[in-house]
Amino acid sequence: MGTELALLGGSLYYILAGIAIVAGGILMLRGSVAGALLYLLAWLLTWPWALWEVGFDGWALLPRLLGPTLIAVLVVLTIPVLRHLQKIAMAEKDIA
Repeated sequence: MGTELALLGGSLYYILAGIAIVAGGILMLRGSVAGALLYLLAWLLTWPWALWEVGFDGWALLPRLLGPTLIAVLVVLTIPVLRHLQKIAMAEKDIA
């Protein structure tokens, strides 16, 4: 969908952020903390992009930042679980 928005004259950031978010999600599903960190990096970069795109217009910032920020909170909460999964995976590799 980011590609569609970019083709309609929107920012290429939609494509880049979409790729990072999908890659982060795949890594998280595989139990990697790197996936959470990738999402959080995309989220951090979304803030300056959103401010550049619409300035300090609160109503215009809301759809660009609220959803990603809520997801970022959930992603942060998964980090302890992902770390635990990585420790288990490392222990299994040591046994094998």
